[in-house]
Amino acid sequence: MNLKFYKPSIIFNFLLLISFSISINSFAEIEIINYLFYVFFHLTFIYFLFYHFHYSIYVIALFYGVLFDIILLDDISSHLLTFILLVSIFYMLKKFLFHLSSNQISIIILLTLIVTLFLEAIFAYLFNNIVFTPYQIITYSILSIIIFIPSIFLFNKLDI
Repeated sequence: MNLKFYKPSIIFNFLLLISFSISINSFAEIEIINYLFYVFFHLTFIYFLFYHFHYSIYVIALFYGVLFDIILLDDISSHLLTFILLVSIFYMLKKFLFHLSSNQISIIILLTLIVTLFLEAIFAYLFNNIVFTPYQIITYSILSIIIFIPSIFLFNKLDI
């Protein structure tokens, strides 16, 4: 068994688990921590999806989508749908995406992150009647931009 092959997968799954755990715990005094790790989870998932795609990512999307929905929304809907949709779109486009330059890929990852967060908000409104405040949406967008470069740098270092 070649451990080097599995190392990135283990590391990224560990990052997903840690960021998921922190994002669902309520730090009422410092709510920004929840938002930060919520955005970091999505960024990690998208990076992992893009650079380490395997069909098992559908199981990971199903697992985290259901858990996010049950814990945060008390109903299975928006996260699960968004994650499965995201994985399916990447699967259909992956042969085209790998022809892009590293800068183009980074822009695609950032845009995918922001669109994913907006889709979840739209689906939460449509399916669960949950309205996200402009403050939350702006916070998610700003945090996405702030943590993007350091996170991508970290992910690239972990991939080596």
